[in-house]
Amino acid sequence: MSVLCPLTNGWIISHDHFVRSIYERIDGIPARRFVFDSSLFQINTPFVRTCFRKDSSVHEVNCLASPPRKRRKKTENGPVNIKMKDAVYVKKHAAVLIEEGRKFGHFGYMPTSDDRESNNRAAQDKAHSFYVRCPFSSFLRLHGENNLSWALVTQVDGENYLVPAECKFFSYDVNEIQNKLDLLSRPFDLVLLDPPWWNKYIRRKKAKSVGAGYQMMYSEDLANIPVPALIAPGSLVAVWCTNSDSHLTCLLTKIFPAWGIEYVGKWFWLKVTRGGEPVCQFSEPPGKQPFEQIVFGYKSGGNRRQPLPKPDRVIISIPSAIHSHKPPLSDVLAPYLPTKPCCMEIFARYLLPGWTSWGSEVLKLQHMSLYVDKDHDI
Repeated sequence: MSVLCPLTNGWIISHDHFVRSIYERIDGIPARRFVFDSSLFQINTPFVRTCFRKDSSVHEVNCLASPPRKRRKKTENGPVNIKMKDAVYVKKHAAVLIEEGRKFGHFGYMPTSDDRESNNRAAQDKAHSFYVRCPFSSFLRLHGENNLSWALVTQVDGENYLVPAECKFFSYDVNEIQNKLDLLSRPFDLVLLDPPWWNKYIRRKKAKSVGAGYQMMYSEDLANIPVPALIAPGSLVAVWCTNSDSHLTCLLTKIFPAWGIEYVGKWFWLKVTRGGEPVCQFSEPPGKQPFEQIVFGYKSGGNRRQPLPKPDRVIISIPSAIHSHKPPLSDVLAPYLPTKPCCMEIFARYLLPGWTSWGSEVLKLQHMSLYVDKDHDI
């Protein structure tokens, strides 16, 4: 559903295609289909950073270079070299994978001069308007499920939300999991987490726009999430991690041990334009990179029959313009899970068919303002 092309060392996937496939049947009526608003994935060129000048009538200007950073001293085995190694690896393999994908007809878009001048304005405007206008409240405390074999539209607080087939959702803070374990169908074959890692950039972004940020958590708080109560021997755990050395180190040396998880390896998600260019340049650490990491671990023991994820795979896709809108991983993870796996996502902001999703914003990206009804108006 999401995999457009399996490659030698990774996959080309499409979030947009995934949505088209899971919402082909709504409320039992095959002709009613929903898709994402097309502007969300209109990433035609690499992003150019913007900044604001208080002393000018022109409030937004293109900034081709980042402000100078204080250089950190490099050491032979220091963290800077570790991160640079990742950047070199992803850049090298992505070039091969993108070229391989083009042979199958992907990434053929040729940006125009207008595209480069607009800086993906349509996509950015759609994301901005969603954050400004979406009435979703992170203070909703409820849970629900869709037991049907097709998606449905439901109403919460007077707003319409799209709910995929055979899923459960819990709109609660992560700190409430321990008190509601009896509501969950444990143990899970996979627990996926997208933690709100403490981040200075997000802190600044949240200060400018409340809707654009989220409540960040310290690493110590993440270690206290009751993951051990959600899994059994043989279960997989996957964590979206920033490119921060401190976050990765804490995950491997503190959080995984606290959960009783053994490290397996990590994958990389490379974000590209419709033409296959990285959405930003590969930078010397600690600069911003066009990729993110997915770190895998598992609870040893049990009678695990599936292979563990092979390390250093690269997932390539055109990202949504909405901040931190991660792509669906259910299809690429299928070979490492049972035929009908029991999967849970924590810190979820959208729902997946067949999954249990938990988060204070679990329905946020299911709001109908992000979708287009191809056959009817709601």
